Amino acid sequence: MRIEVGAGDLGASRFAISPITQVVAALLVLSGRISSWTARPWVERNRGRLRAMCDAEPDLGALVSVLRVRGYNPDFIAPPPRGSASTFIQDLAAVRETPAARAHQEVMRVFEGRELPDGVARIFDSPDPVGRFTRVLGLAWEEFVAPDWDRMRAILQRDLAHRADRLIAEGWDGVLGELAPTVRWRTHASGAVIEVSGMPDEERVLRRGGVLYLPNLFDALWVCLDEPWRNAVVYPAGGAAALWPVAASHHPAADHLVPLIGRSRALILATMDGPVTTTQLTRALRMSLGAVGDHLSVLRKSGLVEGTRTGRAVVYRRTGLGDALIAGPSTG
Repeated sequence: MRIEVGAGDLGASRFAISPITQVVAALLVLSGRISSWTARPWVERNRGRLRAMCDAEPDLGALVSVLRVRGYNPDFIAPPPRGSASTFIQDLAAVRETPAARAHQEVMRVFEGRELPDGVARIFDSPDPVGRFTRVLGLAWEEFVAPDWDRMRAILQRDLAHRADRLIAEGWDGVLGELAPTVRWRTHASGAVIEVSGMPDEERVLRRGGVLYLPNLFDALWVCLDEPWRNAVVYPAGGAAALWPVAASHHPAADHLVPLIGRSRALILATMDGPVTTTQLTRALRMSLGAVGDHLSVLRKSGLVEGTRTGRAVVYRRTGLGDALIAGPSTG
């Protein structure tokens, strides 16, 4: 996806914290739609709880079924905040205010004209579909986000402070150039282009009003570009690994590789469920930047990982050989 940003939109762009964004991102990772190497210990503790809740609350299962990793997600489920900060109560009130026709239109867009799943169809056949979605969003908040919200918010605030420092020092080029491994920022004479890989291959021209950049703690990435909502880009927050330090010491998929390549390299290889940068690995695994760089160099020379420059960062991924080593010997 390529998003054309006018020069006037840069001055109107802001960073903000959205509690309801954390709820939707948490549901994405708990349902297995995305992976988060930083949040793996938390996911392992809570994935079974989500399954149990979906069994007990079919409307929650219906909500999860409309979420997508790539492509369009219904904006009304996590509406961008109206200001630079919001409470969950305010976010939920914005969901509740969505007209039922608007919610139905957005959900139908997810399924691209196909028949709605039974659980989703039952919600829209009811007198108050938006109220039902609102209720289970509240349940998900209370179960998965609210208990850790103070710590989560502190990390999100640190991410915003870091972005503000970069904005002062390097301008928008410096800030957006490191937003996520799959996001690129290119300037031109009349503005700039935000390129987001892994999203639908389309070109969008930003509506007036700038962009709201919203960090999340679960490695999720999505965009909101349609009226009546504010333009928004949801991106992975830096420093999220501090919430779940167990990720730094152990990864079950790495155990069988330790005798072969050593614990540190095995951890790095096992942690790379998706594209990552050296800095992200450093934060997640509590290793020094130099140590991670040295290990990546060895893994790359061995054909287990590959690096691709994206903007100012080098993004690393496992190769097919690396995936095969992580999978271990076939039992078939």
